[in-house]
Amino acid sequence: MPIVRAQDTPVIEEVLAKLEDYAGMYPREKVYLHLDKPYYTVGDDIWFKGYVTLGANNQLSGLSKILYVDLVGPEDRVVQSIRLPLIAGVTMGDFQLVDSLEEGNYRIRAYTNWMRNFEPDIFYDRTLPIGNARTDQVVAHSVFSYENSPVHRVHAEISFTDLDGGPFADMDANYQVVMEGRNIARGRETTDPEGRIAFDFVNKQPFNLQSGEIRLALSTADKRIVNKRIPLKTTSNTNSIQFFPEGGHLIAGNPAKVAFKALAPEGIGVAVTGLLQDGAGTRLAEFESAYAGMGSFSFIPQGGVSYTAKVTYADGSEAEVELPEVKTSGYALAVNNQMDKQLFVQAYATEDLVQGQEISLLLQRDGTVFYASKSKQTKGEVIFTIPREDVPAGVVQVTLFAAEQLPVAERTIFNLNDGALLPLAIETEHETYGQKKKVTAQLTVGQPTDTNRVATLSAAVVDLVKVPIDSGTREGNIYANLLLTPDIKGYVETPDYYFEETDFIRLQHLDNLMLTQGWSRINWQDLVAGRNPAITYAPEQDLRISGVVTKLNGKTPVPNAIVTILSTGNFSAVVDTVTDAEGRFNFDRLLFYEDTKFVVQARDERGRKNVDVILDEVPRQQVTRNRNTPDATIDVNQSIQTYLKNTLAQFGEMEKYGLKEKTILLEEVDVTRKVEKKVKHSSNLNGPGNADQVITAEDLAMGCPSLNTCLQGRLVGVIFRNGVPYSTRSPNQPMQIIMDGMYMEAEALSMISPFDVETIEVLRGIGNIAVYGSMGSGGVIIITTKRGDSGGFVKNSYTPGVVTHSPQGYYEVREFYVPDYSAPVDSLAGMKDLRTTIHWAPNIISGQDGIASFEFYTAETPGTYRIVVEGLDVYGRLGRAVRYIKVE
Repeated sequence: MPIVRAQDTPVIEEVLAKLEDYAGMYPREKVYLHLDKPYYTVGDDIWFKGYVTLGANNQLSGLSKILYVDLVGPEDRVVQSIRLPLIAGVTMGDFQLVDSLEEGNYRIRAYTNWMRNFEPDIFYDRTLPIGNARTDQVVAHSVFSYENSPVHRVHAEISFTDLDGGPFADMDANYQVVMEGRNIARGRETTDPEGRIAFDFVNKQPFNLQSGEIRLALSTADKRIVNKRIPLKTTSNTNSIQFFPEGGHLIAGNPAKVAFKALAPEGIGVAVTGLLQDGAGTRLAEFESAYAGMGSFSFIPQGGVSYTAKVTYADGSEAEVELPEVKTSGYALAVNNQMDKQLFVQAYATEDLVQGQEISLLLQRDGTVFYASKSKQTKGEVIFTIPREDVPAGVVQVTLFAAEQLPVAERTIFNLNDGALLPLAIETEHETYGQKKKVTAQLTVGQPTDTNRVATLSAAVVDLVKVPIDSGTREGNIYANLLLTPDIKGYVETPDYYFEETDFIRLQHLDNLMLTQGWSRINWQDLVAGRNPAITYAPEQDLRISGVVTKLNGKTPVPNAIVTILSTGNFSAVVDTVTDAEGRFNFDRLLFYEDTKFVVQARDERGRKNVDVILDEVPRQQVTRNRNTPDATIDVNQSIQTYLKNTLAQFGEMEKYGLKEKTILLEEVDVTRKVEKKVKHSSNLNGPGNADQVITAEDLAMGCPSLNTCLQGRLVGVIFRNGVPYSTRSPNQPMQIIMDGMYMEAEALSMISPFDVETIEVLRGIGNIAVYGSMGSGGVIIITTKRGDSGGFVKNSYTPGVVTHSPQGYYEVREFYVPDYSAPVDSLAGMKDLRTTIHWAPNIISGQDGIASFEFYTAETPGTYRIVVEGLDVYGRLGRAVRYIKVE
């Protein structure tokens, strides 16, 4: 898009040149995941399509060819992580929610390696409620009340019922209150006949400890332990309000627009009314919030006068807040963003600054400039008129520069450019269908005048009777996630709201959001000084294995060394290469899946193996604090009770016909006597045989291809997920594997032959794992090989010139099951069709004529189906359409 600008001056020309360099060096990618449902339960599948765009016009990205998608648990640890290939900026994937997951607020986040160079705020990061009716049919109902003095006192009342509302009476409940990782209270209560417990606790450091959770361990009548985490968003009962002058400052004598944002303690907007008065008590303006606690008012501030806002919140509480100090010298901005065709920007300057100097106005996003102009400051007010069609849709930074190249006033706007929205329509033959009937949905993309109407789309169909979606359901959509939230600072409450309609009122509410939360990602001082951010992570084009070969000292490189990789699993190959003068090697354009293991072997140019192989390892992305904490659901099972009941019936029906299996856990037993099985040469720090369970070579004589296969279902209180063992006492932390005294990754079990194993010791109890400290906090599995018989166990099985490597390969995407009721009756004809996601079609592509279609069959219960189609076309235009049909 060409930059609209007046004749350049040396000042603005230099800034534009640096912005152009910045935009070229740091192109910005964004990610959106279209999910099939807004919430889930364990046993479910999460289906999604990923869209990755690049640049101001949301073109599908060709910069990165790999997308990472993580499922983050309530304890802020990655539960599942998959790596997906990006083809022309799109991909698709899924997560299987295993039965061992707890009820709670999870996060699904997505990013490319390149995006890791910037703030994590630009990642796709969505809070996702996941219930549990498979192993936890306890529904919590939590109510908190607060009393604030120098400390915060909290009264908690929690009742527990089953899915039908029946109380769990006489149930023991151990609770622990954890805030910011610190344990501040604990205790034990027994539920009354109504299934209720009540307890109090005190937050003695409310300024440091602002949020946390209550961890519950419930002992049910059938002797099961049910664990729950109840978010504790705050311990305060005090609302707050902030004021934001347009342009950044209150300037004496200039009309000022002031936005405000009122928040309840948990971070959600709260309605507020108020009045503005000066130091003499004169009432100057009245104001009232419009949406999400935000609003604005105008007045003319005077120098040397302080201003106070008296506010009354929706709960009746009151407060007085001082506005920012009035500056007697400076610049201000006022933007009229309500006109259809043009933007009007007024630049104000105090009288002492009106000296005929040149000022410049820029509109940009992430360094891409859309408009640049200059004017002489010969009077206190200068007006800039900007054609809206030249500015792309989304968040745009408006910056006013003076002669010294640094911004003197700045504010953010949202430009709703209809040209960036993709016309998209859904049609079906009928509005009402019978049960188990075929539905054909036809999609029309773009306008007949478009020269190219090809678009990539995804479609989800859900039954709203089984998956209720109301105004309080947080879903996300393609507009909000690609045009708004990546460019807004902090938490944005209900971003979808701003795109449900595009009327005058919504645009005003959106402008209030820009005034209170808009921000610039560019550090102008660093930009002008030529200090550019460092690049740590390169855009990934393929899967690769690389590293350096050195002498045994680990420092001196070995040139011309022969490096060979051998692989197992789905990718079976032997490939070799030669190191360069710095001893570096690289195997690129590999294609392998996530269960593939590699052996990397190196020899110097004379064939000697006395070398070290040091592989390049990119550290995994750390889990940062959830900026969407206010979206957390307090009691997840309660909030999706209708859905849980249906999925229980659905899973039961599928299990009856062998289409679904439960994850079976062996019952835990207390080991009260010393294990009698003979253990020799063990590296167990507790002493050989001092373990919760011991398995010998005789127990493993089963002909299993790998050790992890042999052990599944044989270890007490241990569950395997994707071949990795987890103790039921620490279900989210892999167990530590120690073989012949060497610490290994949990995935190593799949590389060990059962025939080489003499004994396996399982440590799960606190008495056995304590000696291993934090390394053994999730439990320990100690393996002693048969080679230990002759000379004792080997503390280091290092082999020069050979390393094993288990890189994260591509996830092998599953196919969504689609019933076909036109086919002849088969063995599944008697199974009830209780689907919640009726259909998921992630790979729809329209033709040059803009037409596409997909088909599905209705289920066998009455309901209202919602069809949602999202996607974007070759021009980067974003589209979303919704249609409803009835099933009788």
